[in-house]
Amino acid sequence: MAQGSRWITPAEMEPTQRVWMNFPRAGTVNWPAMWQLSSARRAWTRLAETLNQYVPVTLLVDPDDQQTVTSYVSSDIDTVIVPFNNALLRRTGFSVVVSRHPQPNTGRRPRRVLGMMDFTFNGFGRLAGVDYGLDDTMPGTLMDLLPDTNGFSQRIFSMMVSEGGSWVTDGNGTAIASEALLTDQQRNPGWSTNAVERELRRNVGIDHFIWLPNGLNRGAAPAGWGGYLDQLVAFHSPGRVLLHTQPDPSHPDHAVTNQTREILSAATDAQGNALEIIDVPAPQTHSDMRGPVNWSYLDYLMLNDVIIVPRFVDPNDSTAHELLGKLFPDHRIVPFMAQDLFDHGASIRAITLPQPQASTRR
Repeated sequence: MAQGSRWITPAEMEPTQRVWMNFPRAGTVNWPAMWQLSSARRAWTRLAETLNQYVPVTLLVDPDDQQTVTSYVSSDIDTVIVPFNNALLRRTGFSVVVSRHPQPNTGRRPRRVLGMMDFTFNGFGRLAGVDYGLDDTMPGTLMDLLPDTNGFSQRIFSMMVSEGGSWVTDGNGTAIASEALLTDQQRNPGWSTNAVERELRRNVGIDHFIWLPNGLNRGAAPAGWGGYLDQLVAFHSPGRVLLHTQPDPSHPDHAVTNQTREILSAATDAQGNALEIIDVPAPQTHSDMRGPVNWSYLDYLMLNDVIIVPRFVDPNDSTAHELLGKLFPDHRIVPFMAQDLFDHGASIRAITLPQPQASTRR
């Protein structure tokens, strides 16, 4: 663990206290027509109400939608009124970090505390038509609005652009990072992989980096929004990596997953151990109206003793769900129809931001 960092990013299997989401607002680039916006709102709400059965969900709502949201969302979901631009909160919002050592706690035993890691956001590399000013300032606005019971003790600010999904970690000092996104000169002009490593080491306690050139093909940088890796790879646990595997040679992600396997096979983690690679099959569906799909069963969300896993009405759904059930035997697999989210250019992971419990420990 990076000794100069007060904060660390916990592993995804750590206990979850709540999940943050945005309620889609009018004027976002994805949904220019009202029927598209309404469809997106229904898809977001369906996920929020599913998650709220297992952990509390806090929904961020733009001031213009204070009345509208009540016609979509049940009253038992908490809402916070705060201005923002885009609805992909994990991509645009803050990251949650945990203090590496227990902190003083007046009159009680020292405990680990949460920090709100505020990386810069610049509209997916200043893409044309994407407003982002409110997204970039939203973490600071939230810190002013949130009561102490939400658990964040400090806001940590970085000038580097690091959107959620641009790197994944095992919670034990190792990160797999997207070169296309983090060194994108529209996002981080002049930054090299070495500069990115220094910033992440200083702020979130990452010791060791494994660099991948890009994410899945659809939307990949530099032409698209991303290069996100959280649909391509995921840490099962330290030393074990799940790999989205596309066996169809006619699908462009076949080459992506083969290249990723080569890189991971030659890599080690922060402890110097070789990685065990576990294949998770891609859906059999090849394309939709926009071309080859980026559907992935790694778009799951761990919530304490359950895992929300995507369902696509695809022949591989049951195979992937059974595999994940075997890999996580202490968790209950809860399928969620995710195809609507992907049709809106989103995913389960892209729109959810889990907040770990302050008592998180490795």
